[in-house]
Amino acid sequence: MRQQNSDVVITRQRVGQIGSYAFGLALLIGVLGLVWTGWSTPVIIAFLVAAVGLATWATFTPRDFAAFITGRQARYGTIAFFSVILLSGIVAMTYLLVRERALTFDLTMSEEFTLSPETKDMLRRVTRPVQITGFYSSQNLLLRAIDDQFFRLYETETNGLIRRVYIDPDEAPAVAASFGATDGSVYISYVNDDGSVDTATLARVPRSDSQERDMTEAILRLQIAGTVTVYFDTSHSARDPLDTSPEGLSGIHAGIQESGLITAPLDMTTLGEANGDVPADAAAVLLVRPLTDYSEAEIAVMDRYLDRGGGLFIMADVLFNDDPFLKQDGAFDQYLWVNFGIRALDAAIVDPVASDRSALDVYSAAAFTGTVTDRFDPQTDPALFRLARVIEVNLESAPANVANGKLVLTSELAYGETNLPQLGQTNTFAFDDGVDLRGPLTIAGWSWDQTTNGRVLLIGDSDFVSNGMVEQYLGNGILFTDGVVWLTDLNDEITFQPQTIGVVPFFPLDQPTRSALLFGVIFLVPGLVLAAGIVISARRARQ
Repeated sequence: MRQQNSDVVITRQRVGQIGSYAFGLALLIGVLGLVWTGWSTPVIIAFLVAAVGLATWATFTPRDFAAFITGRQARYGTIAFFSVILLSGIVAMTYLLVRERALTFDLTMSEEFTLSPETKDMLRRVTRPVQITGFYSSQNLLLRAIDDQFFRLYETETNGLIRRVYIDPDEAPAVAASFGATDGSVYISYVNDDGSVDTATLARVPRSDSQERDMTEAILRLQIAGTVTVYFDTSHSARDPLDTSPEGLSGIHAGIQESGLITAPLDMTTLGEANGDVPADAAAVLLVRPLTDYSEAEIAVMDRYLDRGGGLFIMADVLFNDDPFLKQDGAFDQYLWVNFGIRALDAAIVDPVASDRSALDVYSAAAFTGTVTDRFDPQTDPALFRLARVIEVNLESAPANVANGKLVLTSELAYGETNLPQLGQTNTFAFDDGVDLRGPLTIAGWSWDQTTNGRVLLIGDSDFVSNGMVEQYLGNGILFTDGVVWLTDLNDEITFQPQTIGVVPFFPLDQPTRSALLFGVIFLVPGLVLAAGIVISARRARQ
């Protein structure tokens, strides 16, 4: 048998072919990399390899190189090559344009992916760059996809003046900590000239099923940030807005500030003694469980404030001291009844049905929505009131030009315990027919002088906004927040039926997987077609 020669013979033809293959492949990688990432070290290396391959091809097989450039093969091969490059470029540029411009098209008959006219009108007032910052981990990609299809509507409507940025809190824990963010939380803020977030305007966007309303109101609050002031009356031993104990109000105080409103203390007693006035910038004044009743001079201060369109948020607890705040038939109680058709009664609410650990811990059993709030739902997120006081609203003969109404009610089996001395001394209660008040009873009511725009919101409890309760019961926070919004006229800035944006469930893909699929569709498939064409062309040339 003849021994076969195993030596590898390297000819000029073989070296030239290797150079041509290296040139085509490296050029393809370089062009695609340039479109994908821009100039980078790998892209530069690819173009250098392409140059070396081209030089090798032209040096070792000049005749084949000349035929490729000038012959029929060149015409067809060049057309095919640049057709693939052009197709890849068009697809890539289209993707980049859509991604950067956030182009959207609503193909639903119900226009579920179209912003309401009221939101569009508000967005026309946006003149400063705004950033929506969402924090989503890899386990929360479905929520991110749902939010993104909605947030991009705002970006599109403002031609990019509102932009969206997404951050993985697991990959950037320091950034998440600087925002105070958790997985799934969304923030809104203005953007500085250098592109950074203006932390002074940073505010959390509430999350509910009314996405458009929540986001639009967040942008609206951002626009009015620093222009609306809410005052806490600190006289008469009222609850301290800076107290961080379970009985304090630091939670709602911080929440008001987080919404972009300014908070400040107010001493009604000092104003009354000096015959002064509530500051002109006061959008609302909060009276949170003063212990003693107000004097005629202090009532005169509040009367002048309401006459110029102010708002009072009054929280009146059941009290057992001498001269208790808002005592029935007292001067302040009578002022509210005569001028606004609303007052507090000297009776504690007992509800054996809609209650918590005690019949004195009363849940909201019913509510009238539409004026003060349309988010509060006592069935899904009830509010809890501890030792609440009965509120009375005069619906039959309210003062002229005054609109009023009941807001939160007890169950029908509740009753109002009028024997407060016995309740305070022995903590015992029992229904006395003909003496106690029959349910359903009113826990919260509102009144609005439509001539002066003066507004009063009266709730027979202050515990519901204390630190120990406002975060524990979602309904408490909603009731308080919507009450402040109504008193400050913020909900009059934009009123519309909220839209809910949803998606058909799908299988979420993480960012690396989506990038790999995108690269395959835009670059890899056309690249393989081009490479196959080069190989076939080279083989035909050898035949």
